[in-house]
Amino acid sequence: MPKTEVLRAYRFALDPSGAERAALSRYAGACRWAYNYALARKTRAHQAWADRRSAYLEAGLSEAEAKERIRADGAELTDRIKVWDHHRKTLALTVADKPPLPAMQSPAGQEALVRRLAAARADAAGTSSERELLAEGRAMVNALKAQAFTAGFRTPTAIDTSALWRMDRDLPQQEGGSPWWREVNVYCFTSGFDRAQAAWKNWQDSLAGRRAGQRHGYPRFKKKGHTESFTLFHDVKRPIIRLESYRRLVMPGLGSIRIHDSGKRLARLVERGQAVIQSVTVTRGGHRWYASVLAKVQQDVPVLWEHVHDDGTRTSYLSRTQAEKAADNGGHVEQIGRPTARQRAGGLVGVGLGSHYLAALSSPLDPADPATALVQHPRLLADSLAKLSKAQRAMSRCQQGSGRWSKATAGVSRIHQQITVRRASFLHGLSKKLATGFTHVAIEDLDITALTTSAKGTRDKPGKNVKAQARFNRHLLDAGLGSLRKKLAYKTAWYGSQLVVLDQGEPVTATCAKCKERNPSSDPSCSTFHCPSCGAAVHRHENSTANIVDAAHRKLTTVASDRGETQNARRATASPGARKAPGKGH
Repeated sequence: MPKTEVLRAYRFALDPSGAERAALSRYAGACRWAYNYALARKTRAHQAWADRRSAYLEAGLSEAEAKERIRADGAELTDRIKVWDHHRKTLALTVADKPPLPAMQSPAGQEALVRRLAAARADAAGTSSERELLAEGRAMVNALKAQAFTAGFRTPTAIDTSALWRMDRDLPQQEGGSPWWREVNVYCFTSGFDRAQAAWKNWQDSLAGRRAGQRHGYPRFKKKGHTESFTLFHDVKRPIIRLESYRRLVMPGLGSIRIHDSGKRLARLVERGQAVIQSVTVTRGGHRWYASVLAKVQQDVPVLWEHVHDDGTRTSYLSRTQAEKAADNGGHVEQIGRPTARQRAGGLVGVGLGSHYLAALSSPLDPADPATALVQHPRLLADSLAKLSKAQRAMSRCQQGSGRWSKATAGVSRIHQQITVRRASFLHGLSKKLATGFTHVAIEDLDITALTTSAKGTRDKPGKNVKAQARFNRHLLDAGLGSLRKKLAYKTAWYGSQLVVLDQGEPVTATCAKCKERNPSSDPSCSTFHCPSCGAAVHRHENSTANIVDAAHRKLTTVASDRGETQNARRATASPGARKAPGKGH
């Protein structure tokens, strides 16, 4: 089998003592504080920019003219930041005995500043004053950036926020500082800044239409008591994050903490040099703390796709889509290896995700057991509703903020966490069976948000069957169909199979699998599909999965490749030299 390097996360349930739980909460609180600190900086800078834009719009300028005027207003300050930042980077490389940056092209109006800074570097070359000059350059860059943020000319990135925080962290807490920062690992703050940057980018991408899916709202501040999490990093050449034994995990600043399950699998990979630990993310779920150890693993995969460049160099990819995207600029794609014998025997499977069954398959998971073609809903939330309702009633009878309320809230959270863990375990098992048992896994592109939209309506136009729709939504969300698709996306790449996602709106439930005629009046709630054209009457799930398989075959043969003839819109061979049947075509 070909071997490649993949990032894999190994999740362990921690078994901390009381003092260790307090330390974990303190680390998570520092990460939350850093997130809110960075978000406050970004929000103030964005509000200053919005105020400038509003002033120009009120003056009669258009949206584009207002944005261009703001860029012109901040051009001089932006150029000064570039000059000072180049000065700082050059000094940092010189102090570290590395080759300096090439001389920068002076921005318009900044020639005198460029000459002055170059002369200062030349005078300090080889002396102890280089470090003093570097400290002065860093302070000047941060001061200019802070001025640009306050004026609304730019929004601070995670690196900018980290630099500003280092200037303020020793100030008293009343002045915005965090003098307690030495009590926790500094990476708690770094991970908080990175998460704020990711949230901000998600909002901007969603606002600009670059991000698919549900519309993201403006980033919100995190409140104490909600999801507690933080990430720690280390130098992989001098690792601190490691498994001390099969039952203890060592993390920087926290020491050795016992884990519930065994870490033998990861520990042996590290011992053999097949895995390198990159980071660890600690999260509290319900009453438990979990550590997700991210490692770079040398893994055997059945199928690997290589992009062969024009000069002969090769770059490996886990998925064919990534390799073909890289080949858009030149070169070609080659397949290394082939699916396993079990996958070749399974072939392509159509998976119909729905409400009655979690998954209806065109081929059974176990060839010896036809009953495995239908995967029942685990109904984890439904089976726990009575216990959950009792716990929520007990919580509602307590005074909010009291000791009993906190204990009752923890009980509710514990039940939800148990449901989440069991659901994830079930979906992990199902997704692995699909990825390892078939060469292609075809699913529909379901819009879960649209499917589970409330039918309540408005006061003027109330909805119909609101309670029934609410029960259906709860049942569908309990299945975790979106999570199953995400797991299939990366597991099919790991195990050498391919995930085929049909185009949204593919009429697989309203089309007859035999004659291919559509029946728009077909009732989805009926268990049998009746075709008015050919008179076929088959089980609805069998009809849907057959249509999914047929649509997946068409999707796979749409793009020309070196593996056989493609088809045109009439499902005929597209080769110009192919002989046409009598009476078909001219």
